[in-house]
Amino acid sequence: MKTDYPIPLVEALQQIPPFDLLDTVTLGELTAGRRVIRAGRGEVLVHRDSPAEGVHVVLDGEVKRFLLSSSGSERIVALASRGESFGEEAALLDRPHLVSAQATRASNLMLVRTAQLRAAMSRCARFAEAVTTRLALSNYELLSSLQLYLQCSSTQRVAHYLTQLAPTDAEHWEIRLESDKQTIAAQLNLTPETLSRVLARFTRAGMIRPQGRRVLVLSKLSLLRDCAGD
Repeated sequence: MKTDYPIPLVEALQQIPPFDLLDTVTLGELTAGRRVIRAGRGEVLVHRDSPAEGVHVVLDGEVKRFLLSSSGSERIVALASRGESFGEEAALLDRPHLVSAQATRASNLMLVRTAQLRAAMSRCARFAEAVTTRLALSNYELLSSLQLYLQCSSTQRVAHYLTQLAPTDAEHWEIRLESDKQTIAAQLNLTPETLSRVLARFTRAGMIRPQGRRVLVLSKLSLLRDCAGD
């Protein structure tokens, strides 16, 4: 894991909500105590129960936040990609991280220290409100995911995942899966084998059409939505 990155940090944050709400002076102060991290695929950035130093902002790449069961199986809680952040809940409460974080591919991140984050929130009410809203949204999405995993079948979970990647009024849409099947399966609390079986059923039914390794054509989105129960 390296700690250098060529892009000026203030300019990078100006392109990332909600940091784009801050003026240049505040952004400069926010980045004063930062740590920039360059992580290779598979590198662990945060260990469960480790102290929270601040908020991680993903400049590029992707990071999964996950838990391990007593049997060693992985459960992905959330994925954070370019322009997204994680760790606010632990940092602002000054408590240890509840989940681990690992780069799923080569990634560059900036760790914004908690003290600088609090100072920026005190200085800019709009920024503080935006941070609060993001936390509320993250909590809502987590509860929605729990509802999905506890109450829905594997077929419903996969159908719901795919339909969320297309516009609500589309019947035919091409998507690119940014994560590999193993990561998607863990995110849906499925085994990779189960995910592959469900995708194969959807393909045979004409609801999807694979094009290469990561591209899927969602041919009959109305049927997929019926499968998802949406």
